[in-house]
Amino acid sequence: MSMAPVDELSLLKVLERGLDQPAYKRALLLLEAVQPGVNGEGLAAMPIGQRDRCLLLLREQLFGSRMECTLACPNCGEALEFSCSVTDLCLEPALPHDQHLELLHGDIAVRYRLPNSDDLATALQDNPESNGQAAVLERCIQLVTDNDRDITGQPLPVEIQAAVLEGMESADPQGNVELDMTCPSCAEQWQSPFDIVAYLWSELEAWGQRLLGDIHALASSYGWTEAEVLAVTPWRRRQYLERLARLRVDR
Repeated sequence: MSMAPVDELSLLKVLERGLDQPAYKRALLLLEAVQPGVNGEGLAAMPIGQRDRCLLLLREQLFGSRMECTLACPNCGEALEFSCSVTDLCLEPALPHDQHLELLHGDIAVRYRLPNSDDLATALQDNPESNGQAAVLERCIQLVTDNDRDITGQPLPVEIQAAVLEGMESADPQGNVELDMTCPSCAEQWQSPFDIVAYLWSELEAWGQRLLGDIHALASSYGWTEAEVLAVTPWRRRQYLERLARLRVDR
């Protein structure tokens, strides 16, 4: 999916609209900013893996490919600092995102699809105190038969539920990216999920705070409006800010 360039004012509006919103809503707001021709329903129906791949590419467009990360060891608490790249984390789906998936377990056959943001929204609304995995799974299962008898909607055995979840991860690994970690202090090894929505939103919040600080400084010194500050290129803006800093030192 190609993405349109996004300007600073649009990103500031996204940050403002995303205040107090859940992660799935923030992800959709970001995609809406770079997909102006795609309606919200179309973006919400996008499988989670495809959504996260788009967000990784958006991160590369905004801040570059290299990402600096920090994790705490679950065993000793040591802070691990490491870097990775968008290329490292972009995974190819095993099947087209719009293809139905099938599972055969003994006499039981299950047809299902990959989860999307609509599923996460419904699960969060219906199960605000839990992760809603069962609700997501229920929405994604389209047909269940036992010896060709339709039993859709009936509770599935735990092993079949687990097999469906495993099938989802195999078909679209981008939807559940995990990093292999080893602690240099205690040699603890574990897998840590990488959440591009949380990572990118945190970066955008820090960027937004810096930009608002720059706008405040230039508006206070030159009498410019916010729109006039944003109309100046980032490079020229930085030149003005550096000159203001030197004036304060000279005084």
